[in-house]
Amino acid sequence: MARFNKGIHGAYTGKVGNIVGSSWRGIDYVRSLPKKSSKPASDKQVAQRIKFGMTTSFLKSIKDVLMLGYSDSKQRGKTGYNVAFQHFIDKAIVGNYPNFSIDYAAVKIASGSLAILMGLETVESAPSVLTLGWDPTINKFNAFSDDQVLAILYEPVDNLFYAYEGATRNDSTLEIALPASYSGKTVVGWAFTIHRDGAITSSSQYLGEFVLT
Repeated sequence: MARFNKGIHGAYTGKVGNIVGSSWRGIDYVRSLPKKSSKPASDKQVAQRIKFGMTTSFLKSIKDVLMLGYSDSKQRGKTGYNVAFQHFIDKAIVGNYPNFSIDYAAVKIASGSLAILMGLETVESAPSVLTLGWDPTINKFNAFSDDQVLAILYEPVDNLFYAYEGATRNDSTLEIALPASYSGKTVVGWAFTIHRDGAITSSSQYLGEFVLT
């Protein structure tokens, strides 16, 4: 890459042949296009690309949720989405190339210092209705009565996520009514709590996998 000073015609931008002219932070430069490799990708490289694609496809729809869920546990220089992405690709994809699958129990959509929901259980209490129940245990350190509960449900076939809220830690229950069209479909879910200031969360808890009636 070479830097250059502007001439009478200004900076050179664009591509001519295998040379590209551009500018970055006010610095004009030219560089050559990278040479295409004729070497075929190894199985390890292909496997990593597949994992990357699976992770992106799964997490892209809940990026805002992940930014919230990891808001008080971000590593330096990384966003909540970046941290969640790394965890997913390292822990939640199982199997051997080319037969990869997602371990939903290993998926984390939140990680923080707020207390999790004690005794959390989820059942299908009526056709296409999931009810979350927990012990409303509170303390003055990391479990507050007004902590908000956020539940995330995922439908794998259509790769769709749904977020449900409206309950606090003190309520001890959250009922989720799904559309009747979901009868016979499989959904998986997670839940976590959010402090009133919106900047502290608990780690997410896996709710399970349910075939709706």
